[in-house]
Amino acid sequence: MKENTFPSPQAVNVDWDAPHLQTLLEKTEAWQLDNRGACNPEKVRIFIGWGAITGRSGIVVWEDATAVVLQTTSPLLIGEHVRVEKRSTGEVRSICGEVVRSRPGQRTNDRIHSIHIHWLRKLASGH
Repeated sequence: MKENTFPSPQAVNVDWDAPHLQTLLEKTEAWQLDNRGACNPEKVRIFIGWGAITGRSGIVVWEDATAVVLQTTSPLLIGEHVRVEKRSTGEVRSICGEVVRSRPGQRTNDRIHSIHIHWLRKLASGH
């Protein structure tokens, strides 16, 4: 008996125009992923503008080498320059970024707590 493995080493032909597949794809069209839950949330201070000295609270919910996803209780404007300060073991690490996407949270808990989700493109240090 041959054991099935996934993914299959053989190419699979998909008819993307098949009515049943189109119906499934239409149901998922409005889904928006925000990457929360992919890593441990980390409390941070967010400073709007390069020279800002007063920050507000936020949470980094996802980060990679080029981007950061922030959760806040207030909106950020697309194009705003933001400095995110992370504190750990007595050190402060700053991330400079530009808001490229921002929207109100869509989860039930987000609406209750006025949560906003922001995607930042990391910028080189020294701005």
